[in-house]
Amino acid sequence: MVKTQSTPVEKAARLLDLVPYISTHQGIALSELAEEFNLSESELLSDLNTLWMCGLPGYTPLELIDLEFDSGYVSIRNAEVLQRVRLLTKQELVIILLGLDILRSSLDPKREDLQEAISGLTIKIKEIVGNVATASPIVNSTHRAIITQAIGSRMDLSIKYHSAIRDTVTERVITPLELSLDYGFEVLNAYCQSAEGFRTFRLDNMKSVEIAGSSVSVPQQSDVAEFIWQLLIKSRFRTSSERFRSTYKARESTEGEQVTVNSFSQDWLLRNAMSTLASVEVQLPLSARSLIAEKCQQSLELYENWAFSN
Repeated sequence: MVKTQSTPVEKAARLLDLVPYISTHQGIALSELAEEFNLSESELLSDLNTLWMCGLPGYTPLELIDLEFDSGYVSIRNAEVLQRVRLLTKQELVIILLGLDILRSSLDPKREDLQEAISGLTIKIKEIVGNVATASPIVNSTHRAIITQAIGSRMDLSIKYHSAIRDTVTERVITPLELSLDYGFEVLNAYCQSAEGFRTFRLDNMKSVEIAGSSVSVPQQSDVAEFIWQLLIKSRFRTSSERFRSTYKARESTEGEQVTVNSFSQDWLLRNAMSTLASVEVQLPLSARSLIAEKCQQSLELYENWAFSN
C-alpha cells in the first residue's frame, strides 16, 4: 500500500514539531524517531536534510541548525530559534474564536457541513480558553435598514436611545437626515423633535427603531441654538483635543493652548470638561464655569455623605 505523500503544510508543521522534540530527546535513534512521527526512515531523513538547511538569515554555519544523524542517532544544536513547541497562545486562540464567529455569520445557512465544522472547532478551543469572547455586529442590521428606508421616503422615526451622557434610555421622535461615520462609529444625523434641535445618534446605542409617520418640517441648522465654549488646554494636548473633537496639531511647547469648541448638547460639553483630569480649563462662557463648579460641589457632597454614613 502506497503511503499518501504529505502536503507542504503538513510537512512544515511536522518540521516545526521535530525541532523541540529532538531538543528534548538528544541522541534518539532514527528508527524510534520515525516511529514517533509515523514516518518511514527515508521520509524522516528527507525532513532532517531540510532542517539541516534551516536557520537565521545569513545562512552560514554559525546561523544554521546543526544536526547530526549519520550514525543512526539524531542530535541537534543551535536550534533556539525553532526550539519552542508549536502551540498557540491564549491570545491567538481568542483571535481564532472571534474569526470563527465572524465566518459563521457570513456563511450560507444551507452549508450545514461548514456550520458543523466551525461549531466543533469552537467547542474544542473553548475547552482550552473558556467562553471568553464572541463576535457580533455592533449595529443591528434591521435598524440600519429601517433608517435607510425612512431617509429615502422622508419619514420620521420613533427610537429608544441609550444616552451615554446621562446613562439613560429615552424615547424620541426624530427626523433622520443622513448616515455617516464619526471617529469609526456609524451615526445618524437627525433633527430631534423632543430636544428641538439637531443631534447625532450612534446606531449601536439604538435599542429600537420604528417608522413613526411623515416627516415634519425641519428648521435650518443655522437657526438652532448652539453652545460655544472657549477652553484652555494645559496638558494631555492630544487626548484633550480629541475628546472635544478639536483638530490636534503636533507641538513641542508645554504652554497652554486656547481652543473653541461647539456642540448642540451642553451636557456633552459639560461631561467632557469634567472628565479631563484637570487638563482643561473652561474660560468662557462664565455660565459654563458656574455650572461646572456646581456639578463638582454636588459630586463632593455625595462622597462626603457616603464617607460619614459609613
